Amino acid sequence: MEKKGKNTSQNTQKKNLAKMQTMKLNDCKAVILKLVDELLDATSMMSNSPSIKEQWSIHLVIVNLLSKINQFEAEFELKPLSQRNDQSIEKLTKWATKNGAILNGVEIHQFENYAYGMKANKNIAVGDKLVTVPRALMMTEENIPSSPLWKLHSQDMMLRNMPNVALAIFILVESLRKDKKSFWHSYLTTLPVTYSTPVYFDVADLEALKGSPAFEAALKLNRNIARQYAYFKKLFQLSNDPASVILKDTFTYEYYRWAVSTLMSRQNTVPSSDNPSENVSALIPLWDMFNHRSGRLSTDFVKSSNVCVCYADGDYAADEQVYIFYGVRTNADFLVHNGFVYPDNEHDAVKIRLGVSRSDPLYALRYRLLQTLSLPALAEFYLTPGPFPVDGKLLAFVRIFNMDQKTLDDWIQMEEKHCLNLTLLDGTLDPALETKCWEFLQVRINLLIKQYPAPSEKADNLSTFQQLAHTQIQLELDILKNALVYVKQHLDVVLKS
Repeated sequence: MEKKGKNTSQNTQKKNLAKMQTMKLNDCKAVILKLVDELLDATSMMSNSPSIKEQWSIHLVIVNLLSKINQFEAEFELKPLSQRNDQSIEKLTKWATKNGAILNGVEIHQFENYAYGMKANKNIAVGDKLVTVPRALMMTEENIPSSPLWKLHSQDMMLRNMPNVALAIFILVESLRKDKKSFWHSYLTTLPVTYSTPVYFDVADLEALKGSPAFEAALKLNRNIARQYAYFKKLFQLSNDPASVILKDTFTYEYYRWAVSTLMSRQNTVPSSDNPSENVSALIPLWDMFNHRSGRLSTDFVKSSNVCVCYADGDYAADEQVYIFYGVRTNADFLVHNGFVYPDNEHDAVKIRLGVSRSDPLYALRYRLLQTLSLPALAEFYLTPGPFPVDGKLLAFVRIFNMDQKTLDDWIQMEEKHCLNLTLLDGTLDPALETKCWEFLQVRINLLIKQYPAPSEKADNLSTFQQLAHTQIQLELDILKNALVYVKQHLDVVLKS
């Protein structure tokens, strides 16, 4: 009898603890939803043309709210969605090859300073077919109709109109299915546990990017992801469709930024099954294990066999790491969307934003001449590394921006083909106008340089993300200083003529 009484007492204690835990979690949910409402307000308070100062101020509010939300969501003790290790990588390879993928001369390998990548297990020649992945293995929005997400997807406007957002939610639905019967389970569990995209930067990390064009892009990304998280947090609580049932008690900001970073850093595009002339975003198992280096695109989608094929972009000896080229992107793009900076990026550039004000008395004339060259009145141009950092379009815009009324009238009367001379470095233009143009560029580039913070005296104590920001800023400053030398050289030539 004593034993039975003891067991009854223990069972009662367990039930009481479970009840208390449930009450505690319900209280947490209520607080989280209140904070989510505040987060929605904070991410929607932006003016039409916000300054960097305003965006930073709002970011600090968002960070404060997310910090509180993360503390409460931590009470749910949710585990990382990935268990990336050699064992899970082996399971990935077996699953992929069992379902039609082919590895030829390469294997997944953990490299020092690179985490995982692709290693040559034999000598490889340029053009060799390395990896073949059938469409059936890929995760795309076209898989959503056969998933628990389909009902909600068909009802929710954001999911329907923003395919990448839908794909990020789809990743979470498949990762968090309680039955663990996702076809992509072996793939999802090998994804990185965390990322180095700006949504993982703390305040000091992001502040280290001030001055860089990547800073504003990172602020916008953080703001958008926070707003999307808040929207879906409320949606899942108010809905009872299959996807919401899965995510109601498991959807967190930590999980959402992980899913978004997974998609941003690993996606490619493939032709749509329904309309081959259009592309859809896709996660491609095995292919996404290749790391980046400069080169040429070496991946193709073969429509006849419905497979993605990756070819060798060069010769490799056995045991060397095999790379692919991710595409033409600036380091700012790589940092914001992929979470890395590539110092030898021959396609790097620094954005310079220029515009003609509508209050300019000569706006109509400038706009008309800009249209002749298919240039907008408000545009973003790029200063590039190398011997010719200023391209023809930027030069033409600056020239038109600095013309007086007579010069504008004269050029507007000319034939369109003659106006192309405005894009030429040696356009045999009026020296006075050329002087104004090169001086204008000199001032603008100097202003861009002054926006960057002074070099840190604590360079040895920087966090990993701050080191990333530091590298990005140094690369941009190198481009700007090179462009400044180039502009000064041309200004000196004009002044001497």
